Amino acid sequence: MTDIHDLEIGAPGPFLPPYENVVRNAKTIDSLGYDSMAFPDHFAGFIPESVWTQDVTPLSFLQQSPHTYYELASIMAACASVTEKVKLISAVTEPIRRHPVLLAQTFLTLDHISNGRAILGIGAGEIENIEPYGLNYSGQVGKLREALEIIHLVWKTHEPFNYDGNFWKLKDAVMSLRPLNPERPPPIWIAAMGPKMLKITAEFGDGWIPTHLPPSIYGDRLKTIGKHRQKLAKTGPFTAALWNWCILDEDESVCDKLKENALAKAFALLQPSDGWERLGYEHPFGKDFYSLTDYVPMRYDRKTTMKAIEQVPKEVLDEFYISGNSEAIIKMLEEYCRFGLQHMILWNVTGMFDLERVKSSYKVVKEVLNYVKG
Repeated sequence: MTDIHDLEIGAPGPFLPPYENVVRNAKTIDSLGYDSMAFPDHFAGFIPESVWTQDVTPLSFLQQSPHTYYELASIMAACASVTEKVKLISAVTEPIRRHPVLLAQTFLTLDHISNGRAILGIGAGEIENIEPYGLNYSGQVGKLREALEIIHLVWKTHEPFNYDGNFWKLKDAVMSLRPLNPERPPPIWIAAMGPKMLKITAEFGDGWIPTHLPPSIYGDRLKTIGKHRQKLAKTGPFTAALWNWCILDEDESVCDKLKENALAKAFALLQPSDGWERLGYEHPFGKDFYSLTDYVPMRYDRKTTMKAIEQVPKEVLDEFYISGNSEAIIKMLEEYCRFGLQHMILWNVTGMFDLERVKSSYKVVKEVLNYVKG
C-alpha cells in the first residue's frame, strides 16, 4: 500500500511538432513539479486515418494525420537538455525496431544527457509499428527476453562479449560507454500484461509500467510480479507504475459527454476482447482480438471503423478512461495506491475530444498534483 502523498505523478512528454512547443512544454512540466515525462515510441498512431476527419476530432484541423510522432531518443534528449528535475521515460519502446545493443547505448547516452534521469520503458512491441515496415513480429516475447539479457550484459562489461540466442547471435560485440554512475545504470520498467511478461518483469525489471488496468486487476498482477521476485530472490528497488488516458473536467457530466465522442470510442477499441467479455460484451473486432498483436489501424476503412465505434458501450468507456473532477481522480488514485501503485502517469486526452476543454482539464490536473504533493 502506498500513501497517496508519496505517489509520483507523471505527464506525457511533448512529442508532436512544432518543436518550439516541445521546448516550452518540457520546461513547464519540469517547473510544475511533475515527477516524470513519458514519451511514446511510434511510427503509426492508434487511429485509422480513415476517421481522422473534422466530424470525428477537432485535431484534424491542427494535425494532418494521426500518425505523427517525433523520434523517441531525439525528443527525449532535447527535453532532457532543457529540464533539471523531471524523469524521462520511454513509454514504451521495443527491441525489434531498435537492436538491443543500440537500446543499451541510447539509454546510456540519455543517462548522461539527463544527468541520470532517463528510464528505459520497454515492452514486446505493437504489431502496427513493426509488421507494416517489413519487420518480423513473431516471437516478440522471446525477443524481449533476449534483448533484456543483452542490455544487462552490455551494461555490466566494457569488454567484447558473445551471445548465442535464438534471435540474436553476437560475436566479439563491444559497447564500452558506461553509465554516468557506474553503480546505477538506467532503470528498466517493463510494460507487461500477460503471465509470461509478468515473469520477465520480475526477472529483469526495476519497475512495471502497464496501461488500462482497473485497480483490483492491477493489484493482482502486481502481486504476481512480487511472487516471482520472491522466488528469484530479487530484493532491489522496484517501482509499480501505470499510465492511463484521462478525461478531466470540473463538471463530471462533461466527462461523460466527452466519452461519447467518436474519437474517444475509437481509442476504447484498443481494449482487448477479454476486457470487453468481463463486462459482458463482445469486441467488434472479434472474441480473440488483442490490439498489441492484431491491430494495424491503417488497414481499417471508414465504414468498418465507424461501425465498430457505434458498438462501444458506456461500461467499456468507463473502465478504459480515468475520468472526472479532481475529487474523483484523487479518490481513484487512492484506490490504486491501496493496491501498491507508486508512479502514475496521467495522460490528459480531454482536448482531443473538445479543444475548448483543454484549460479546464489542466486545472483539474493541477489540483490533483497539488493535493498529491501535499
